[in-house]
Amino acid sequence: MTWKRWQTMPLLIVASAVCAACLSSCGSDDDPSQGDTTSTTPKKDDKPNYPPPAPIFEGWEKPEFVLCVTGETHGYLEPCGCSETQSGGLSRRADLFRQIDDKGWSRAELDLGGSLKRTRRQSQIKFEVLLDAMQQMGYAAMGLGTEELRLDAGYLLSLDTEDQLPLLGANVVLFGSEELTMPKRHFTTEVAGKTIGVISIVGDAYRNEIVPPANDGAMPDVDIINAHDAVTKQLAALTDEDNAAQPDLLVLLSHAPLEESRALAEAFPQFDVVVSAGGYEDPDNKAEQIGESKTMFITVGHKGKHIGVIGYYPEAEQKLKFELIELDNQRFHETPAMTDVMRRYQERLHDEQIVQNMKPVAHESGARFVGVDQCKDCHTKAFSKWSTTRHSHAYDSLSKGREGQEEGWISRVHDPECLACHVTGWNPQQVFPYERGFVDAGSTPQLKGQQCENCHGPGSIHADLENQRVAGNLPPQDEELIRWRKNMHLDQGIAEKQLCNQCHDLDNSPKFDFAEYWKKVAHPGRD
Repeated sequence: MTWKRWQTMPLLIVASAVCAACLSSCGSDDDPSQGDTTSTTPKKDDKPNYPPPAPIFEGWEKPEFVLCVTGETHGYLEPCGCSETQSGGLSRRADLFRQIDDKGWSRAELDLGGSLKRTRRQSQIKFEVLLDAMQQMGYAAMGLGTEELRLDAGYLLSLDTEDQLPLLGANVVLFGSEELTMPKRHFTTEVAGKTIGVISIVGDAYRNEIVPPANDGAMPDVDIINAHDAVTKQLAALTDEDNAAQPDLLVLLSHAPLEESRALAEAFPQFDVVVSAGGYEDPDNKAEQIGESKTMFITVGHKGKHIGVIGYYPEAEQKLKFELIELDNQRFHETPAMTDVMRRYQERLHDEQIVQNMKPVAHESGARFVGVDQCKDCHTKAFSKWSTTRHSHAYDSLSKGREGQEEGWISRVHDPECLACHVTGWNPQQVFPYERGFVDAGSTPQLKGQQCENCHGPGSIHADLENQRVAGNLPPQDEELIRWRKNMHLDQGIAEKQLCNQCHDLDNSPKFDFAEYWKKVAHPGRD
């Protein structure tokens, strides 16, 4: 098979901004690498002249309480992507709750689920960190979604402790038993003297993603039973007349496609609020009304960028009021408690040696990574150009932070999701190291930063052949020598369409302009 390095290789990026919760890796929407420029702080006059966001809860009277809903965080513990201008993050979420408290409003918080993307040990650590952070912020419960259910049934049961945030799933069955105490089939929480009743389901449409095909009649570790039947049963239990406290507000957390969630809202008009997965990443700031009961139907976006806030006004003609709040960097700021959470997260990645314990994958070219020191003696002009770019010190932005952020910076050098676009020899989208790729600064210092091989491919075979030619052991027209020279060549069209967007994606580099960036890093021709 012909080697197409652009299908698997990470790329050379402008890596000056970092985040600990990058879904795939970290890029930047700062200015591209440019000559001898060393400052990464944009000039005041360069900032876009966007209108300031509107104040939160503008025109709201004080509600009896507010219900804050999040979901489909997909692993983004910090703002979506690496740029400061992007939205979301646990710190800003906590700051919104602080602002609500400062208004003297009572609040309750629920999460729809969908908190992760992968199922590795790092994902488990991230999940535990997220649960801890949500408890600190005062969350009442989290629904289980497909992402949580992929973590392993035994692992989920190990989280069923008295001091853990309750996990909900009316139609989720672990190890074939509906009698287990986790997940909870239905749930109630008290706020401002009122009772909120909650049922959470995983959509029937997602069953095949979670439950493996039947194997000789064996019971699956995780099963998803019919959502309609489960809601019928749990709604009856939740609203039983013998219950001392009848719910004042009924909420369905529906981790299902929009169509299935709407069908459930229509089938069960008893619910005051239905929160659905499957909506847009950045939804509209409005709620639908379903059926004659006018059930409030909402989505809250993806990647933790928004929080849906529902105001409860029991005496008003319109009992519920909704606002979708974007967690931007103008209205919301860092909070010390969540900064400590992120610091502990990075410390756990270091203590458990997550990077060192990852199994590297052989590169399909058959070559290995050798580092820029093996390139610079022959490619002097290219090395000189690269040395002036931010690519050359991409690792430093993980260890020290960007200019102006050094004080209190939390190092990300042990975080695979950040390393993947800041070092050499990793796959940035799938987040795994290649054999002989970067491991840590102690054992592989020659691979720090974004180097030649992240664009041109691992260079061991090319370098060996050229060394043989220089030593007189290989003729200049050797077919293998020429073939590997061609392999190492990077075409601009391939870079634009298939390489640069591996790190310069919409999450990590939303302002990326290939034509502008390319001319800052291009080094055409040979020495």
